[in-house]
Amino acid sequence: MNHQEAKSLLSVKLPESSLSLIKVEVFRLSWQGKGYNIIAEETGYDHDYVRKAGSQLWAELTKILEQTVNKRNFRTIMESILQENHQKNIKQPDFPGTTIAFSSPFYIERSSEEARSYNEIMKPGAIVRIKGPVKMGKSSLMHRVADHANSEGMAQVVIDFNKADRKILSDTDLLLKWLCIQTTLQLNVENKLDDYWHDIIGSKICCSNYIEQYVLPQINSPILFIFSDIDVIFDFEDTYKDFFPLLRSWHEESKHNDNFKEIRQLLIYSTEAYTQLDINLSPFNVGLPIELAPFNAEQITQLCHVYGFSWTNDGGMNSPITLILKKLGGHPYLTQLTLYHLSTSEGALESPSAELTNILNNAHRSSGIFGDFLKQLLHLFIGNQHCQQALLRLFNNDTLTRQEINLLENTGIIRMSNDSPVVISPVLIKYLKDHCHA
Repeated sequence: MNHQEAKSLLSVKLPESSLSLIKVEVFRLSWQGKGYNIIAEETGYDHDYVRKAGSQLWAELTKILEQTVNKRNFRTIMESILQENHQKNIKQPDFPGTTIAFSSPFYIERSSEEARSYNEIMKPGAIVRIKGPVKMGKSSLMHRVADHANSEGMAQVVIDFNKADRKILSDTDLLLKWLCIQTTLQLNVENKLDDYWHDIIGSKICCSNYIEQYVLPQINSPILFIFSDIDVIFDFEDTYKDFFPLLRSWHEESKHNDNFKEIRQLLIYSTEAYTQLDINLSPFNVGLPIELAPFNAEQITQLCHVYGFSWTNDGGMNSPITLILKKLGGHPYLTQLTLYHLSTSEGALESPSAELTNILNNAHRSSGIFGDFLKQLLHLFIGNQHCQQALLRLFNNDTLTRQEINLLENTGIIRMSNDSPVVISPVLIKYLKDHCHA
């Protein structure tokens, strides 16, 4: 426990104006079981002065707590009070990793990204592309954009490609029929796909005609198509070379066709495996791109306060905010997970900064709090020779090619800053160095 932490504990019950330097030091060192003689030696104060400050402190606590408090029993009493206050005041978080509820105080707003997305999605024929590695907050932002569109009277269709069978994903015709049926089911419109599907004119035209000529007139409002985990299709080359140009064509049609102005698209993805696609046919170089960045110090400070830690962003090298930023690089999920475990740790009641240091010093281990996430990250590299080679070159500080940068960016271990790759979290790199034999 340091001086500031001791002062924070005392301020739970005593006014800050009464907490002199000597009283806080008597409290802190007495908490460690030290007698007045040792306290006098360590602080440099006169023994009688230390004893008098201690007597005043115990008397003030006795009065405010309405029970006898002395040097022998104060720690037991204070621990009980702190535990009670912690349970009463802390906002109980859900375990991190899933989409954060709209009403949750643990959702940290990305004001700029949200505002731009809200504005863009209302434009005729709009495409908004939300890109970011796993666990960077794509789903939470997606749901907020969808909620905004819904509040503006827009119908919605969610196409989650993780729910499609591989047989469907490997066949463009099946995929587009699946998309059309999903659309009518979610919009509660009768399925009349057979009336609009004619093999001779091709599945892309059939799909577009079905949406334009049948579905849109039934809804009489704009439709937001949310394509979630769209990069799943990149494993199926023949499919993505047909499907992505279709999405691009809807956007281009909206420039001169009023019906297609009513179609808005929200694309959610992690990778940039679309580089082989003709830029004139790709939906990934039009519309509004939103790349999710790590949390900054201000956002981390805000999140710490929600979890019950009153740390400030003072820029100090040894401050908890600086430590989190240095170790985790502002990674949203890792930051949330750290603060979740810290808020539920008994050790954090006495000294949250010391417990934070302990958690982060062991975070790179498979047995640490990030174990599951680290194993999933390792799986991205094992068996992928290109990823492993890029990682080895990163370890060796070699100049990375654009393709290698893309590969490592997509895994979430680096980000670009001033046209140079920067490691996001030393914790991730240390784990990969220990376990990924490139």
